[in-house]
Amino acid sequence: MNSKQLQYFLVAAKRGSIAGAARELDIAQPAISHQLASLEREVGAELFIRNFKGVSLTLSGELFAAHAKRIMTNINAAKMDLQQVIASAAGKVRLGILPSMGNVLSLSLIAELNRQHPHLELEISTAPSYSVKEWLKNDQIDIALTFEQEVDNNFMSAYPLIEEFLYLVVGVNENSADYQKLQHRDSISFWELSQYELLTRGSKDSLRHLIEKYEKETGVALKQNKAYSGQLMTGLRQVIQGQGLMILPSSATFHLESNNVLKSLKIIEPEMKRLVLLATNNTKPMLPGIMQLIEVIKQVTAAQQHLYNWRGELPENSLFDISVKRS
Repeated sequence: MNSKQLQYFLVAAKRGSIAGAARELDIAQPAISHQLASLEREVGAELFIRNFKGVSLTLSGELFAAHAKRIMTNINAAKMDLQQVIASAAGKVRLGILPSMGNVLSLSLIAELNRQHPHLELEISTAPSYSVKEWLKNDQIDIALTFEQEVDNNFMSAYPLIEEFLYLVVGVNENSADYQKLQHRDSISFWELSQYELLTRGSKDSLRHLIEKYEKETGVALKQNKAYSGQLMTGLRQVIQGQGLMILPSSATFHLESNNVLKSLKIIEPEMKRLVLLATNNTKPMLPGIMQLIEVIKQVTAAQQHLYNWRGELPENSLFDISVKRS
């Protein structure tokens, strides 16, 4: 018995015919029939009822199918784990990150990783938090930087990286009425946000969900009625051009603030913030390259927080604590 026979058996059972299995597998029909016959001889039982309509499982076949599925799942899992080991030995680690975090971390992270671990190859992929979560689940990345709202304890282990403050961002534009009102201020209360028109985020956007949480807790409804492309850089251009305001962390805007094209007002009463997490897939092995990258991410995050580029509070402990309690 081998994995090829099990694969042929399961596909034939699913398709209900040898011909259908041959088409799906792109293998000659006689070759599949031969392998299935050999399998039946080896297990000592008839697995299929064969007739002019195709094939169907016997009672023995139903029982064997359950075992075959488990065996193939374990074989595929073993292959994936081996691929991870090979990738780690080759020095490749995959990081999934959001655009705002990439803006503050990517360049420093690459430089620091090259300095401390020149053998490691870093592959950075950028997407919204819901996509990064799926990448981690499907083993397309090794580490995800995401938010507390996206944590799924069924497969994720997470470490609190930074609790970032959120800001109302306005373009530095003398012709903008919003800028004229806000240019001499450093903070704004949550209820005051209702006086301004904000760019509208998509229904899957994690920041939109957080804003809705604050609206519910405060009883303040915000005006999220300005068209937004969903792309951070495009949204920032809209803000700079006076086409609306955005709620964002400093990680997304610090470089534009230093160039005096954006102004950020810290949101207070209540203080608006969210927890950023470093997450791994707890069904996969924690390989040395992944651990090395985790330590560098923590170091670079602390450095950017110290430089006031990423404004927020760092976790009190410095250990890799994979237990995140959620209310």
